[in-house]
Amino acid sequence: MVSRTVITVLAVLGLIVACILIFFGVLFIWAAFSPGAEQGWLVVGIVTVGIGLAIIALGVAALIWSRARARAETQKQEIVQKIDLSGEIAMEKLKCRECGAELSKDSVSVKEGAIFISCPYCGSTYQVVEEPKW
Repeated sequence: MVSRTVITVLAVLGLIVACILIFFGVLFIWAAFSPGAEQGWLVVGIVTVGIGLAIIALGVAALIWSRARARAETQKQEIVQKIDLSGEIAMEKLKCRECGAELSKDSVSVKEGAIFISCPYCGSTYQVVEEPKW
């Protein structure tokens, strides 16, 4: 994908070119009504102004699309992790290692891939370290 900076630079350059086209288009239209003017100047002026306005519309649309895409990318996503255990599992009660209070599932959180326990009774917070099974 094209980066947001490239889109912004191209849109600004397009807007500058569009302003120049509109300026010369208006000059051609104005000159078409002067004495001794050629008939084609009016058509050239109208086409030039039309192209300039189309470039402005494309530049503004590109900027709006770029900002909408950036806003959509920064939205927060919630990840739910479910564990399927096979066989017979004897569940143990989770107890705080500081005060020994029985903890609920709300006391467990996962932050940056690590499991943390927060005890609502004594206020301690610690990371669960899984010891090797051997």
